[in-house]
Amino acid sequence: GVLRPLPMSSPHVHSVGIIKCMESPQKLNRHGSIEEIYRNFVLLAERNETVDFLDAEHDQKRSEKATSFATQFRVYDAQKQELPLEIRECDLYIVTGSPSSAYDQEEWIQHLEDFVRSADRIKHPLIGICFGHQIVAQALGGKVGKSGKGWGIGVHTYSWKKNSFRKIEHPWFSPRIDTVKAVASHQDQVIEMPPKAKLLAGSSFCPIGMFAVGEHIWTIQTHPEFTTEFAKDLYSLRSHRFADNEYKYAVESLNFQTDAGIVSHWIASFLLYHRKNQYCQTEKLHVIATGFRVVVMSTLMMLLCRRLGHFI
Repeated sequence: GVLRPLPMSSPHVHSVGIIKCMESPQKLNRHGSIEEIYRNFVLLAERNETVDFLDAEHDQKRSEKATSFATQFRVYDAQKQELPLEIRECDLYIVTGSPSSAYDQEEWIQHLEDFVRSADRIKHPLIGICFGHQIVAQALGGKVGKSGKGWGIGVHTYSWKKNSFRKIEHPWFSPRIDTVKAVASHQDQVIEMPPKAKLLAGSSFCPIGMFAVGEHIWTIQTHPEFTTEFAKDLYSLRSHRFADNEYKYAVESLNFQTDAGIVSHWIASFLLYHRKNQYCQTEKLHVIATGFRVVVMSTLMMLLCRRLGHFI
């Protein structure tokens, strides 16, 4: 069911909001619902030994046990216009893929764009995957269109752009790998990034494959949450849309190892990085408030003592 917002005072419990933009085709039900697929993907990191990230304040590598935190989920059905009433309901949002196009003139898409802009406005952590990658770009001033290169299917490889791995800006991309391999399934692409976005990675087929906005948003065009078994069944279901050679290559490429586990690791690191910062900020505010109260009480006591002194 839907979970209530988790208290900010609990640094070891994290909430992830899944902004669901599609339903899994009935013929793929054996793989679970879309929300289950995303849950399992995010929780890949918790089944690993550690989640590594860089501490921005000390600029040094740290490692925390993935089992030292619990991740809970809320699911929002964007197509039914079910979106968070308050951005801070969850610590992190993931906008999923969708068979719809970002440029479709549908009311739910317009509301989703408003939500993305609201999250960006307060620098709230958000990740976009495939359609999510595209809707974030469009909402923040970029452009999305149908690719003249046709369908992107199979395991695709993205290469990092020069200087896109600078520690201070994106400390959660750990472990570091030379390329990012993941399952793809898209016909649309981001053809122009938002003005304030930074290109992270891409390929000749999809030049804008990953981008970031500040430290609070990052997106990817591929589907790292798709298992190869799910992708194989999905391609079979949609085989009538593909050229024979495209379909054959896509299915054969599923034998290649993907970096799904590492991307899940990055999401956990991204969440931990921002959750820790939020907790530290809350603690700092608590210390400041406590100090202020002490100063006020001391001042009042001193004034009271002086006042009483006139009557002695």
